[in-house]
Amino acid sequence: MITQEKYRTRVKELLASNSVKMVIGYKQGSTADRRRPLFVRSFEEADELVLDSNCIGNLAGYLVTEGLLSDEKRVGIFLRPEGIRSINILAAESQLNPEQIIIFGFDTSGREVKALQGEQAEDFSGLIDSLKEKPPEKSSDALLYRIDQMNTEERFAFWKDEFSRCIKCYACRQACPMCYCRRCIVDSNQPQWINTSSHTLGNFEWNIVRAFHLAGRCVGCGNCDRACPVNIPLRFINARMAQEVFESFDHYAGTSQTQEPVLASFNKDDSETFIL
Repeated sequence: MITQEKYRTRVKELLASNSVKMVIGYKQGSTADRRRPLFVRSFEEADELVLDSNCIGNLAGYLVTEGLLSDEKRVGIFLRPEGIRSINILAAESQLNPEQIIIFGFDTSGREVKALQGEQAEDFSGLIDSLKEKPPEKSSDALLYRIDQMNTEERFAFWKDEFSRCIKCYACRQACPMCYCRRCIVDSNQPQWINTSSHTLGNFEWNIVRAFHLAGRCVGCGNCDRACPVNIPLRFINARMAQEVFESFDHYAGTSQTQEPVLASFNKDDSETFIL
């Protein structure tokens, strides 16, 4: 594949010139249609790089691994559009310096892979703006469409039932680029905010708290429910929150490196209808 070979060559050029200390990409997984992260530090490892329509995981979360960017050396990373939006959010929240990141941007349409032009997050601003102007159709997924047709009581019952299957493994948290806290609220036991055992009340608290923490920050990459061992469709509750934030505040997560968090900023002209 031309795109794959082109990027392998570019990775080797950056390594040879010492422009990056590492490139984070994809390699063959345990089955034919699976891909796993690859941390490239040598020419030999660069030859293992795979780039195809099965490369769907958002790798941005690896950039906030403690110590990875502390030496100010640059790191290359393969990212789809949602991954590039993640870089903007992490930069806006002071979790990384985007100048340390070289992006190998790509996108897929069916089985076709296309390269995205640019290597810095700001190079893709036009692409992200175009995505904001064309939000995904609500009916694009059968389950999401069904959830949208439910009334409030039905939707509450649906999510209560889904969350009852949670086993509190926190795989969703580990897979999410936006869950970068060194100590999560659920790990605190003095005081204990959320029950750590896997039962109905604790499960509901955990998943709702996480959904609110992602409001205005989720990029819809789907890392969370792909990681979930019991197949809770977490991306749909996050998609619903993103929809509400977009409609209420015209906020599309990850449009720039200076975008203010929607729930941590205000405008003096904001509506105050909630004040009685």
